[in-house]
Amino acid sequence: MDKAWGYVMNAVDGDTLTLDVDSVSRDNKYAYGDVERVRLRGQNAPEVGDRGSARATGRLRASLVGRRVRVDIHARDKFGRLVADVDPNP
Repeated sequence: MDKAWGYVMNAVDGDTLTLDVDSVSRDNKYAYGDVERVRLRGQNAPEVGDRGSARATGRLRASLVGRRVRVDIHARDKFGRLVADVDPNP
């Protein structure tokens, strides 16, 4: 499984964040840019504009933005986002 580390720059919505990638594991399956969108695996928050979306986005922003995290990558989705588990205590 690929792993990447970096700082969470923003919460796009309640289940997607923007990661400033500062390092990656060796022998990765995927190529990584300096900044990646990460979809939290197994999470399904309301889309922007839907009821509850502001609250979900605010919770993700409050818990992760500005923190250095480890991202365990499982796939890339059809939008090019990393589908991953995020560990806030790398």
